[in-house]
Amino acid sequence: MKSKQIFKTGWWILLLLMIPVSGFTQDSNHTVFLTLRGSVSRALQKNNQLQASHYGLKKAQWDRYQAWTQLLPTVSFNTRFTRIDEESFYLRDFFRQNIHAFFPNLPDGFEIPPSAYRNAYASSIDVSMPIFNGILLNGLLIANANKKAMEKMNESTRNNILFQVISSYLNVLKSKELLRLQEEFLTLSRLNYEKAERKYQAGRYSKTEALRWKVDYQQQKSSVTSSQSALRTSTSVLTRMINMDMNQSVDVEKTIPQIILDEADRLAALPEEQILTLIRLSENHLLKANAALSAVSSQTRVNKLLYRNSYASYMPNISLSYSHGWRENNTLALDDYSPKTVMVNFNLPLFTSFQNLTKTKSSYYEYKQSRENYQDQLKNTRFILTETVNKIINLKTQRELSHATVEFTRNNYNVIEQQKERGLISNIDFIDAKLNLQNAELNDINNQYDFISAMVELYYLLGKLDKIVDLEN
Repeated sequence: MKSKQIFKTGWWILLLLMIPVSGFTQDSNHTVFLTLRGSVSRALQKNNQLQASHYGLKKAQWDRYQAWTQLLPTVSFNTRFTRIDEESFYLRDFFRQNIHAFFPNLPDGFEIPPSAYRNAYASSIDVSMPIFNGILLNGLLIANANKKAMEKMNESTRNNILFQVISSYLNVLKSKELLRLQEEFLTLSRLNYEKAERKYQAGRYSKTEALRWKVDYQQQKSSVTSSQSALRTSTSVLTRMINMDMNQSVDVEKTIPQIILDEADRLAALPEEQILTLIRLSENHLLKANAALSAVSSQTRVNKLLYRNSYASYMPNISLSYSHGWRENNTLALDDYSPKTVMVNFNLPLFTSFQNLTKTKSSYYEYKQSRENYQDQLKNTRFILTETVNKIINLKTQRELSHATVEFTRNNYNVIEQQKERGLISNIDFIDAKLNLQNAELNDINNQYDFISAMVELYYLLGKLDKIVDLEN
């Protein structure tokens, strides 16, 4: 019975020792599967730029609250404690202590309150409130405008992250599809190379023909290596955007999400003139559509308010102060003598050594700078929209051409393959047909993804990314 308990205990100890090892192995080999929707959802929750932008918006909201509190009264309780040495104490209260020497006719027992204490306490309650302060009043407008600017900036950052996540996800799909095609041709090239080597050894192929297949095989190996590197790079970009460990093994969908394919087909079916109409927007409509441009416009308005606020330094400041104090005594307890004072303070700057002038000029040119930046951003956005639409129109035609080319080269390859089996064509002609088919398929994949990427960019610039991805947040 005792040996059986020892045996069970040994098994439990062994199991506990194995748990950390097996858990580490599982984590290191675990592959995370990512969908486009899941990638977007994770980016919205985990991306550091989005989080920083969100905190910036929160700060702007609290800055707005703070601007309001500057107009409210403030109340403070003040207490002062003072301790003086013996000599100073005697000198400060010398007259009170020798009052009878100075005034001998005073009756006995007459005393005046002490003017100094060894330990002295003085307390007061002070209330202050601005009545008129141009800087504080304009601060409300600035805080409101800054909050709206941060809202636009947060929206701009969000759209930019969505655009980068969608683009990087599509790049991963493109890299995977190109790698799959390259690996298929690598397998075919390896088989043909091995077959050519055997025929060369048997004297049925010349050395030139055998070397031609060897070169083709090495080219395919190089292409596969390049595609593998491209896949690793695009995957690293995606994991970086969604704030995932870049060493984590990830996998994605095998094909482009259907919602994107449907939207691409719908866009490709539009005539060229209708596609061009998509970017013919007025400045106001473009501001509403493009969050990045709207953010720059909002910042320009903030700078304009800052410029106007600089003139407030020339205006008077009026404030109200109220104080309820207790005279100095030798105890913390408040005495019955408590004077109350009310003051209205009026301050008008007459000469500030040109500080106000220089501040106004600085704010003015900062505002002018932001206006020029906005105009440049507006023109640059229109330029990029034009470039993107032209790219879409060109890729639309190229995509149709590449589809037809793939169909033609595949049919041609099948015919030549049959003729090669019957010995009707040379080995070099067959290799050329295979390479033509490979290049046509690679070109078709590139055109397909380039067209979709251009569409994503267009929808990003027009604020329509929600049309091509089902957002969870």
